[in-house]
Amino acid sequence: MTADRPDRFFPTTLLGGFLHVRGIPDWGPWRSGGIEYTHVSFVDAILRPGTGDRKVRTPEELQAALAEPRGPAPSRTLWMHESLLDEARWLWEQMATHLGYQATDRRQDPEDSP
Repeated sequence: MTADRPDRFFPTTLLGGFLHVRGIPDWGPWRSGGIEYTHVSFVDAILRPGTGDRKVRTPEELQAALAEPRGPAPSRTLWMHESLLDEARWLWEQMATHLGYQATDRRQDPEDSP
């Protein structure tokens, strides 16, 4: 985090062993412009850890959250740090492929261009 650019997170839902990225339809296509980022202070204010919801900042924290037993809640929210966008896309593509969607279109997303 820098003074001019605070930490931002985007919401995802872990459901049925798959990561659903809010703002991206499960059936695709991936358009990163559909993701809404949220300031860390808002995430901290609404986070409900008792339900299994959590913030993840690193690939290791993401893997730990994915490996955690599901428990009684059918889903939980993972607030992912913006630096984990590539990991989120990979997991989303795995979900889409498993569900039989043609969501793994590898054409360049204009919103992902430098």
